[in-house]
Formats: sequence, structure tokens, C-alpha cells
Amino acid sequence: MSTRPRLALAALLVASTARAQQPGVDVQAYHFRIDLPDTGNAIRGWASVFFDTQRGYDDTLRLDLVGMTVDRVVGMRTLRGVPFSHDGRVLKIATRGLRGAPLGVMVEYHGRPSDGLIYNAGNARGRRSFFADNWPNRARYWLPTVDHPSDKARVLWSVRAPRGWRVVTNAPQCRPEAGVLQAGTGGRGRSCLESAPIPTYTMVLGATPMTVSRHRAALSGSDSIPIEVWAYPEDSAFADSVPFRRATEIVETLSRMVGPFPYAKLAHVQSSTRYGGMENATAIFYAERSYVRRTMGEGVVRHETAHQWFGDAVTEADWHHLWLSEGFATYFDLVVGAALDGDSVLARGLRSNAESYIQSNVVNRPIIDTAVTDPNEMLNDNSYQKGGWVLHMLRRTVGDSAFFGGLRDYYRSYRDSSVLSAQLERKVEAAAGTDLGWFFRQWLRQPGYPRLDARVESDSAARRATLRVRQVQPAAWGAFRIDRLPVSLEGAGCVGVRGEIALAPVRGDQSFMLPVAAGCVPSGVRVDPDGDWLVRQT
Repeated sequence: MSTRPRLALAALLVASTARAQQPGVDVQAYHFRIDLPDTGNAIRGWASVFFDTQRGYDDTLRLDLVGMTVDRVVGMRTLRGVPFSHDGRVLKIATRGLRGAPLGVMVEYHGRPSDGLIYNAGNARGRRSFFADNWPNRARYWLPTVDHPSDKARVLWSVRAPRGWRVVTNAPQCRPEAGVLQAGTGGRGRSCLESAPIPTYTMVLGATPMTVSRHRAALSGSDSIPIEVWAYPEDSAFADSVPFRRATEIVETLSRMVGPFPYAKLAHVQSSTRYGGMENATAIFYAERSYVRRTMGEGVVRHETAHQWFGDAVTEADWHHLWLSEGFATYFDLVVGAALDGDSVLARGLRSNAESYIQSNVVNRPIIDTAVTDPNEMLNDNSYQKGGWVLHMLRRTVGDSAFFGGLRDYYRSYRDSSVLSAQLERKVEAAAGTDLGWFFRQWLRQPGYPRLDARVESDSAARRATLRVRQVQPAAWGAFRIDRLPVSLEGAGCVGVRGEIALAPVRGDQSFMLPVAAGCVPSGVRVDPDGDWLVRQT
């Protein structure tokens, strides 16, 4: 296949708000033509890259491309060859002579991907398949890209696959495209454009014989979002009736809480992936074995669906802020579960996440851990479990109205962009009308959590109790502030006697006075009786 991508794509591009990883380059869109073979795993690709240049650009476009062979590079407007060099990892393209805005080049290449595009000679049901699995920076093994989440772009897919296969990509907006065989038909194919900019780690295709079922479309604002379930034929009935039974309701619940669904469709896809689920924009991939074993539940669906808002639409600009993706998905899995099945879902999930984090090997490290450079090492209890807890404690600190109001503004302002934690902080501060710098510093940049030694002394004549609280966590964790920490008194006649204390970020004794009812003889105190804070009482 050698037909060049349509130049009309350039007319669909608008400026991106993402911060480019390569200085002076902001990729606007990719058009990928991928030719999947009838046998083996050697692919041919044609990748058109449209980009804007900014201050600092040195007339060389650098694209990540590992292990593939580059055949030629041409300018999109002239179709003339462009000088390039490729060392097997980075493709450098000289663009001095290119004209137009945005600039465009087409890379023709071929090879057998060693990663990123996963080939199975026999998947869980014994059939050949190709599934992309790009996270965190593995798109470069089969797609020439600026492979970093800070530079999001639109993506247009044209795919030729073996007869009888179905092909799923990110893109729902399709138009007939000459010269591309549509999977399974032997006729003309379609080119499909995802019109919203997305990170490269979510730009995917999947191809194998599959069954597609269509669930009730989700109502999201004024939009109707098609919901599809793609599964191997043997697993389709299970997928529809168990994990994806409420796929539509999950989208609608998140839309009410956060804002409109960010894309034009959502497909849930059985696939080959090294993860339990992968939040590819508009086309979530789930590990095939959990279908075959019938162990897949709804929790992973809630988690990955939440990523469409947080991670895909609003993306971390730096891997060290991964909690903006994984912490959000971990928390909203529980929040949506509570909305659908009751508050006990949230309470149980928080307890489980707290225990997982406290027993983890990252408790002595902060969430934003700049000493770690491998994104895979950031897939830990700090980004997931503690990240989710940070959101819950933020909610308890500012209240539901400011919390959800701030998140809705955060999503509305930074949708289709890449962000850092400071942007979230500013939006919630504005909604709450208070400074939250202390909150974000201690929970994101300090390791650990408060461990509290709490004692009570009673004065029955004065009908009051004195609480003495000391923070006893390791000194390396620092001290913590909690403005409204609930406590309850234990002892004869003290059932229901509760109060709140303002825990200051100091390590010495802190004293608090609580009124007690007649007949209450306190013998102990319980800190955080409702389990709303990531604290432990010694």
C-alpha cells in the first residue's frame, strides 16, 4: 500500500494546548496507514506527522522510532524526499525547506515490532491477532511519534487487515478511503479520525476476528455516546452480561459528576495487553484471559472508564504526576460504585486501599517522586491507592460542593490538554475560596501518613475531657495537618460523644478540650471513627 494520506487532514487541525516534549515542536495530528500481514508479524507503515514550530525549534524534527526500518521521508506538500537519519531509536528529519502551517512529513517504514504492537500467532482463543499496547512509551516500537504525554495530537487511522478480521481504533468519525481494504470485506476501507487530541500511549488499533455488541447509548449532556463491547465470539455473552452489564450507566454517572464524555464513542475491547485494563482513548483494552477464566468484574470497567476523563482527556504532562491519572481512576471507581450500589462500596474500597498502601514498599517515598525515572516503577500504591486517598481527603477538607465544583472546572479548563498537579490545586482553591498549598505539599511531596498516639483525661466535675495527641510517624515523613479530624470518646455512658480537632503539623503533644455529656466517663478515644482520613492510631 503506497497511497499517500489525504492532505485535507491539515484543514482539520487547530492549535494544541499541550506542552511539547521536544523543544519548539507541537504535533497537531498523525495519520497512520498500517498494513497488517496475512501471515507473520511484519508490518508496513506510512505515518504522516503534522506539526507546528515554536521558539527553540532547530529545523530538525525528532521522532521516536525503535527497531523499525525507515524507507523514505517526504514532505507532505511537495512529495519530495526530505533528508533524514535514523540510528534505530530516534528518527531525525531535516525540515528547513518545508513550507506551510502546520508543517507535514510522511515516513514510510516497515519491520517486525519488538514491542508496542503485540502479535499473537494464537491468542486466548487460538486465533492470530494484533493489539497495540503502548503505555507508557512503547508506541515508538511501531509508530514514529513524539512519544510523550505532554504532546497530545489528533490521530487518523487507515488499516488493512486480513479478510474476516475486525479492526477497532480510537477513531469513530470515518469516511470512505480509496486504496485501503476494509477488514473482513475485501472492499473499500475507511479512514477514521479522532478529532480530540490524545496522548500517544492511548493511540491504538486492535485486529482479530471479534464479535461486536452495541449497548444502549449513553446520554452525556446533549450528546448520545455509542457504547460497544468487542469480544472474541466465545466470550461475548459473558462480557455483555457480567463486566459490561452497566457500561452505559457508568458513563452517564461520570458525565453527571464531572462533565460531558470527552469523545464520540466508547468501545470496550477484549485484547492482548500486559495490564488488566488499558485506558486507550475511546477504545479501552482489557486482558483476554480474565474473560476466558470468567474472573473479570465491573471494578476494572469503572476504573478504565474514569480514565477517559482523567488520563486521556486531561493528561499528566510529566510522568511524576501520574497520580492525576491513576489516583483519579482509583477513586472514581469507588465513587461511581457508591453511586450505583451504595456508600458501602466507597467505604470498603478506601479501607482496602489504605491497607494496601500502608503495607506497600513505597510508603517511605512521596507520590511525586522525582528520584524515579522509569514510568513503570510509578505504577505503585502511591499513584493508585494513596492517590485515590488524596482525592478523598481533599473532598473532606473542602466539602462536596467545592470538591466537585473544582473538579468540573479543572476538567472543563484542561480537557484535551496536559497538566501538572498545580493546575488541579488552583482550580479546587478557587472553588473552595481558600489556600490549599499546604494540603498538596504534605500529601504529594511528603512520604507516609500520620501515625497518632491519642490519650484522654476526663474531668467529670467540669464535664469535659482533655485529649492529648502526638504524631509518632518516622521523622523522615514530616508532620501533617488535618483541620477537622473527627474523634469519638469510648467508655461508660460515652456512646455517641464525638468532636473534631484541628491537628497541627507539629510533632509535640497537642491538647484539645471536648465537652462531655453527664454520665460519660471516657476511658479512651478513637481517632477518625468513620475512616475518612489516611491516618493510623497507635
